[in-house]
Amino acid sequence: MVTPPSFKVKLNQQNIILWYNKATIFIVISLYLGILITVSILPLSRLSKLFHLNNDQYFKNIWVFCLMTCGLGLIFSIISAISVWLTNYEEYINYKFQFIILNIISLNILNLISNIIIYSYEIKVSDLLFTNTMKRKRFLINLGIWKWKTFDIVIIAMFVAVTLALAYLETLLPNLPYGGGIGLKYLPLIVIAFLHSAIAGLITGSISALMSLLFIASNFIVSPWSYLLDYFVPIIIPTIAGFMRFKVNNDKKYITYVNYIIICFSIITLIYLSQVLVGVLIWTTLFPDSVWPGYSNWLYAIVYNFIHSFLFTYPIIQIVVPFILRSLAPIFWQRYLKYDS
Repeated sequence: MVTPPSFKVKLNQQNIILWYNKATIFIVISLYLGILITVSILPLSRLSKLFHLNNDQYFKNIWVFCLMTCGLGLIFSIISAISVWLTNYEEYINYKFQFIILNIISLNILNLISNIIIYSYEIKVSDLLFTNTMKRKRFLINLGIWKWKTFDIVIIAMFVAVTLALAYLETLLPNLPYGGGIGLKYLPLIVIAFLHSAIAGLITGSISALMSLLFIASNFIVSPWSYLLDYFVPIIIPTIAGFMRFKVNNDKKYITYVNYIIICFSIITLIYLSQVLVGVLIWTTLFPDSVWPGYSNWLYAIVYNFIHSFLFTYPIIQIVVPFILRSLAPIFWQRYLKYDS
């Protein structure tokens, strides 16, 4: 007979906490829905006055940016709401990292503050089940510290080849006027980091970044910093998928698919931030004529990179990656169990 876990919070208080999270999430959903409807129905001329911007040909990009950010916020708020309604208190505590990330992504400040307070007070069940030695061992496994075999080297070489092939395919696809398009090369990098380890993802990304110099036009690299922030850093960011596995398995639980969503969105967001940074520090400084007239460098870089990162790349990554991971998980799951046992 399995002994139920004991919590510091009493049973009636647990129900209050869960119902508080269920109720407050609808406040955020209502706000996003209201803003989304308002931005959708108001004329662009009226919106430009609200934002104190000129109603020119570039303002439509700002309008698309507002629609996309509100839409993403609404989607993640709904995902957070479904997650809260489908979990009991034990799962709510065990999946604290997922809930905090969902709160941050959806900008749900009310739930974020309350969850941080509760999680800092309550003990996670897995903390009682796993010793520090077991946790350290699992961290090393996620990092990729074990005795590698020929299979590990071959799989990295295969993923490097796939990454380079997709990077070359990107050059054949339509791009935005000043660079940026569909980032297909991130697909294999996320997969190998998630299924194998963070080090495997780092090695694959580093080799691919160096060899991708063969496909990058010379006018797209104006300094070592532009290459570092625009190409090298983004291509090794998927390495974090090795640390964001939470629990590597091949089940069909709802929380498993939430993990996939969090991983893909977090990776694309970090890539986006790196590209915004290089856009502000380098591209808009060296080529000020590329900035939309009447707009700041920051606003231009934020909107421009958001469009190609979240309108073109993110949907493909979010749709394709879970299918690949689901199909390959049974193969790598047995190897993971062998090292984790």
